[in-house]
Amino acid sequence: MVALGGRLARVRLPLRTDRLVLRLHRAADAPILAQIVNDHRVLRGLAIPPGPYSISEELRFVRNNRRAALKGESLPLAVTLGTNGKLIGVVSLGLHDGARDVGGLGYWLAPQYWHHGYGTEAVAALCRVAFETLRLHHLQASVFDSNTRSMALLRRLGFKTEGHRREVRRHGSRWEGEAIFGLLRHEFRRPKT
Repeated sequence: MVALGGRLARVRLPLRTDRLVLRLHRAADAPILAQIVNDHRVLRGLAIPPGPYSISEELRFVRNNRRAALKGESLPLAVTLGTNGKLIGVVSLGLHDGARDVGGLGYWLAPQYWHHGYGTEAVAALCRVAFETLRLHHLQASVFDSNTRSMALLRRLGFKTEGHRREVRRHGSRWEGEAIFGLLRHEFRRPKT
């Protein structure tokens, strides 16, 4: 077991759900992460420059994520299937500087694992860690306007729309806004299994 730093020292990895194992990234994840993140359907929902992303770039992503977890700055985790360990995505909890009780969520999955509840299961597991282990008060997540399924995932867990930013990125020939979601500890709803 790897010892995480700072406030994350209380978190015991890996996290296990009914169908998933959430663990720290490994160097061996880089080729799979590159394959997933280079899928245009995944990239469309991410606030990163358009790819393509190489295996070496994803290896840097893995190293940076591990370093951030060991320092206690964020908790970026690989989402894997509990049955066979297959990597299917990423979920991350960022701890905001200067705001000890606030965190930010990010997540993405390979498209073939969409619409099966894996995203909800992974995000719910990280919400439990944020609220029950780290005792955060407020979680935030941002979602592009076109990503209505991601908005529905957040709402299932009790997140509420807290604001909207207009025209924050160009998507093809048009501009797109993003919805800002928030969840307070007492509002968190565990999904029905």
